[in-house]
Amino acid sequence: MDEEVQHSLECIQANQIFPRKQLIREEEDLQVPFPELHGESTEYVGRAEDAIIALSNYRLHIKFKESVVNVPLQLIESVECRDIFQLHLTCKDCKVIRCQFSTFEQCQEWLKRLNNIIHPPSRIEDLFSFAYHAWCMEVYASEKEQHGDLCRPGEHVTSRFKNEVERMGFDVHNAWRISHINDKYKLCASYPQQLIVPAWITDKELESVATFRSWKRIPAVVYRHQSNGAVIARCGQPEVSWWGWRNADDEHLVQSIAKAGAVDSNINSKLMNGNCPKDFISGVDLSDGEFDSSVTNASGVDSLAIQPRKLLILDARSYAAAVANRAKGGGCECPEYYPNCEVVFMGMANIHSIRKSFQALRLLCTQMPDPANWLSALESTKWLQHLSVLLKSALVVIHAVNRDHD
Repeated sequence: MDEEVQHSLECIQANQIFPRKQLIREEEDLQVPFPELHGESTEYVGRAEDAIIALSNYRLHIKFKESVVNVPLQLIESVECRDIFQLHLTCKDCKVIRCQFSTFEQCQEWLKRLNNIIHPPSRIEDLFSFAYHAWCMEVYASEKEQHGDLCRPGEHVTSRFKNEVERMGFDVHNAWRISHINDKYKLCASYPQQLIVPAWITDKELESVATFRSWKRIPAVVYRHQSNGAVIARCGQPEVSWWGWRNADDEHLVQSIAKAGAVDSNINSKLMNGNCPKDFISGVDLSDGEFDSSVTNASGVDSLAIQPRKLLILDARSYAAAVANRAKGGGCECPEYYPNCEVVFMGMANIHSIRKSFQALRLLCTQMPDPANWLSALESTKWLQHLSVLLKSALVVIHAVNRDHD
């Protein structure tokens, strides 16, 4: 008699992969003070001095008498005990949360609980998103619901890109096309799987351009003005280096974006995207004086634009930083190689300087305020200076995009 065949496959449900943990109440009458998400499991509920505090695998929830604090665990950067009875939390977005307890022992217990749960996960599966996905798939297995749609890959996901293309009015028959060269992120890990490129640019040319751009971030269109056809494209820095390398396909793609924008214009006006500010000289930084004079002496947005067929290339760095990057194999677009293009350097600081400035700002906000020196201390963080440069850069883009809009 034949032996029974033992099957090695077993159906495992979400509640077995991500089981709910036993709820610990510090008082029997306490209830979870918020509706839980799918896959969310509240572990502790307690009573602070003037609030109800709850901790789940997703969030810290503190319900005060007149307000509520609801913060995801991964947003919390540090937790410490201050003034014996006070729990002091610092968040990554500069928010500071304080919770007062009645006893030192209770404060220490919640400090221990939080420190145990906010540390970076040892496995990627420990992130809450995986539990949420698994429970959604099980709950909405036979229903057509919003959460189920968000979790299941399908046409409703891929069609969102096409819907945006249609909403912004891209002419995908003559000027533009949707490229699938980045399917499964095989070309560039930080770009979407579908890209908007000029209709006559082939995927082979895009592959060539990717070898010339930092992190393979090719020039790709991300926005179109619905009234005048103006477009905004993003890209990484060209890998020019000290040797002054060139890439014919890259130069062709940049020029093609300008051409496609002109073809796609709804009002038969010239290319908007290349309209650079009037007082700018190619290859120079945008100083405060130049920017302010170009705005204050202007009579409408047209004064911020010069030749309508020029393509405006905004480099977020300073000119000095762009040149220094050539030593590392990077660099910037050379106007000689990109005809009818205007290169403007916005003078933004690098990510390290921004992080240092933000940390200084957060430290200032957590300290006891000194009214006499607070404004000077704020200025020393340089945070407002960084915001000013960012807003000026955004305004330049807005004027360039909107110049032909009636």
